[in-house]
Amino acid sequence: SGGVCVAALTENEELFFVRQYRYPFKRELLELPAGKLEKGEDPLEAGTRELREECGVIAERVVPMGTIYPTVAYCSEIIYLFAAAGLNYTSQHLDEGEFLSVEKIPLKSAVDMVMAGEISDAKTVALVLKIAKLREEGKL
Repeated sequence: SGGVCVAALTENEELFFVRQYRYPFKRELLELPAGKLEKGEDPLEAGTRELREECGVIAERVVPMGTIYPTVAYCSEIIYLFAAAGLNYTSQHLDEGEFLSVEKIPLKSAVDMVMAGEISDAKTVALVLKIAKLREEGKL
């Protein structure tokens, strides 16, 4: 049913990331908050839910940033991308069996990490670079 990914940008130009162990790769990956869509769930609602559950963040503004097709050769999955701002903090509400840590990383450092191959999750790479480009152009 697809998924969502949210780039929550603080007033200090930092992005919220989650570090989570991914079994297929047998290591922790650094990713923007994300999750699966429930059947029939609105992507915007799913994005705000995932941001709140994983990072304990509620955003005043959430802006659609397009979609990506992460595996076009063998899957029809669509991931909906969002930017979030006007952040307020609450507590995490992780799913049962979900273990992750939250980190804030300056946007410029996140771009450097993408370019150095330190961040390799496709949805995160795409959204970090989109956010950086729009910030550079003064459009976000």
